[in-house]
Amino acid sequence: MKKQPEITAATRRKIMDAFWTLYKEKAIEKISIAEITRITGNNRGTFYHYFKDVYAVLEQIEADLLQQVNREVSEAFRNSPYAAGERDLDWLYSVSMPIFKRHEEKIFTLLGKNGDPKFTGVFRESIRAILIEFWNMPDGIEHLDYLMEYAYSAMIGLMAKWYENGNDVTDDEFFRMAQGLVAKGILGYLEWHP
Repeated sequence: MKKQPEITAATRRKIMDAFWTLYKEKAIEKISIAEITRITGNNRGTFYHYFKDVYAVLEQIEADLLQQVNREVSEAFRNSPYAAGERDLDWLYSVSMPIFKRHEEKIFTLLGKNGDPKFTGVFRESIRAILIEFWNMPDGIEHLDYLMEYAYSAMIGLMAKWYENGNDVTDDEFFRMAQGLVAKGILGYLEWHP
């Protein structure tokens, strides 16, 4: 007898949630299937029905997150009242901040000290594509890799620090600081904000 699809999806989600609870606290090498099944109340056979190992659970969480973030960004770009050439930093942060805040725990855990280096690379490429689309960058622009690395590192680094600090400044304060840093750099920020 086949299980109902909603029960199957719920069991799979329960395993992923249990894994995530553990992963937020420790490296994947220290997570056992026994710990996951103890949290879910399932047996090892149930775990293996859905995933081959703990790495497969992590891969599924990463894939789901990337798919969700990319879908939300695409929808925001599509529903924007501005054409690509008219978009500015205000628009970029107004669109990206709610998306990043909605997913910040997963994004910054996966990019953090216990994170998966493979995910970091895939996430960087995903954000790079978003930034190229945002700025409507032509093919063959000189030093594109450097420009995108700078933009990615600045954006993700600032947001990661803000998350690490428990969102210790308001959204508006963070936005103004980030915008000033992107537009004028550190020296420009120091002149503007003594």
